[in-house]
Amino acid sequence: MISRYFIVSFITILMVGCGHKWDNTSAPDIKEPNAMGGVLEFIATNGWNMCTNDTDLSSWEDLKPHYIHNLPWVRYKDRQFQALTFNGILYVLSNSGWHHDYGGVAYNPTTNNFPAVIDGFKPIGGHWYVWCNLEFKRNDLPRIYEK
Repeated sequence: MISRYFIVSFITILMVGCGHKWDNTSAPDIKEPNAMGGVLEFIATNGWNMCTNDTDLSSWEDLKPHYIHNLPWVRYKDRQFQALTFNGILYVLSNSGWHHDYGGVAYNPTTNNFPAVIDGFKPIGGHWYVWCNLEFKRNDLPRIYEK
């Protein structure tokens, strides 16, 4: 017999997804001159428009994975994450959630518009954003651009 605790925990995970603490990443904390080396290398290799369809941002598991290394955060240094570019924005899947909940950091150096499929985003500094895309859509997440 399945315990009540397990059922409640499972339902909570399904309901919360990456929406829980999706925006707890701070600004990049590596400031040395080559801190953006991994980002620049990824963009040089893949360009700013790897995807031509914004629905790709809702189906990462269906994509051929491309990985980025050495993001400008101490906690992400020497790690790799799946990443893609769309419409001049680099999306890094650094906070994948449950099932089809996706989130992470995004580099948006020219403040391009985020597509409607991204449920929430907000700036964290240096043209970087945190972002979240939920399987079960929510309209109460912030959609804030840097000023």
